[in-house]
This record gives sequence, C-alpha cells and structure tokens, in this order.
Amino acid sequence: MSTGPLEPPSVGESGEALAPIAPRHLAWPEHFDTADDVEDAWEKALATRPAADRRTLLRADSFERERHEGQTRRGSDTPYWLHPVRVALGLMRWGVTDRDVLAAALLHDVVEDTVTTPEEIRSAFGVRTENLVVWLTAPDARVAGDAVRDYYRRLLEQGPPDAHLLKIADRSDNLRSIQALVMRTGDQHRRWAGTYLTRTQWQVLPLAADAPSPARVALVTAMADLAPLVEPPGFTEP
Repeated sequence: MSTGPLEPPSVGESGEALAPIAPRHLAWPEHFDTADDVEDAWEKALATRPAADRRTLLRADSFERERHEGQTRRGSDTPYWLHPVRVALGLMRWGVTDRDVLAAALLHDVVEDTVTTPEEIRSAFGVRTENLVVWLTAPDARVAGDAVRDYYRRLLEQGPPDAHLLKIADRSDNLRSIQALVMRTGDQHRRWAGTYLTRTQWQVLPLAADAPSPARVALVTAMADLAPLVEPPGFTEP
C-alpha cells in the first residue's frame, strides 16, 4: 500500500548530499519529519483497516504518544511519536496486516525508553503484542555492552520472524532519520552515524536473510543511502 509523501529520497536524488564536507545544511524534504504529513499518511492508512483493527491501533498509538510525551528524536525537535508511527507505516507498505504486529510497531520503544512495563503492554494489548515488544527491547549499550551483543545474537537465533521484521522496520526508519540529520547538520553527527551504520551491519543485517523481500530492500537501501554521508566509526561494537 502507498503511504503518500513519506518515502525519503536516495542520496543520489539529493544532489549536494554527496559532498564530503558540508559547511551548510544540505537539502532534505521537510515532510519526512513533519508531524502534519505523518499524521495525514497515518490517518489514510488507518482508514483502510477493518474497524476492530483500527480501534486497537488507535489505542496503541494513543498509548505510545502519551508515554513518549516530551521526547524528541536525536539532534532535532521532531516529536518522538513520529518514529513508531513511521515504523508501522513502513510495515503496512511492506504488506503487513497483522494487528498485533502493527500494534507492537507502535509500542516497540515504550519499555526501552519510558517507564512502561511489559505487564502494562500485556494487560492493554495482549500477550503476543507484549512478547514482540519485549523482543524489540534492547539493553542500554552504555552500561551493558556484552548484554547488547548477547541480545542481538539471541534475537537472531531465537526471535520469531515477526520480531525480526519489526527490528528491520525500526532500524530502517532510524537510518533514514540519521540520513536526514546528517544532511541537515553537516559534520556534526557524521562520526556517530558511521558507528550506527557499522553496528547495523552486525546487529540487524543478519536478520534480513530470511525476511520478506520488501524488508530486505528497505534496510539495504537505507544503509546504502547513508554510507556516503558518514565518517569512519570510532568503534564498531558496543
């Protein structure tokens, strides 16, 4: 399904973005992070869903917006809620219709980044959605480097296919957001972006081996579009 204007351009389509040094902000379509456009695409996508699915997804969206209230995306004033909504929209674009998976996409960061507990997710949205959210909840690399490595190994070896798909959608949107950030800010975030891209190679790319083709293409394309914009990472593992 189409979600309107939310598909970002490739680096090749963005002209100046290929410059190795960026003394000024580079071109990036503002609609990618504009709340009104994301909201419009989301409303149109919800309108295609059965009534029962729409009610669940609206509840999940309301829940995540409340829990992420006041949070913004790194390096910008973009409200955090845009990210989970874009992840859900990305899954819909790949043909995902499973209500529990789409609800988990909306809720995937609430345990990791807010005071929400898995039990709250289970009570409000069921065991399956809770399980997927738990699979998407990674340890904090700043305090648990070995645990992060173990988490991604466990996700690859034991995680259900839906969790793999969710992680790919999450990481693809993060890569696009980082692409936008680097194109807006020039050198400021290039090195961190390089680290994030390198981590994606060993953390998430292996999950794509058995994923549906649209997910594989989305992840690899997002990685390829970010690659010309980054500096070599300072480190490659947590």
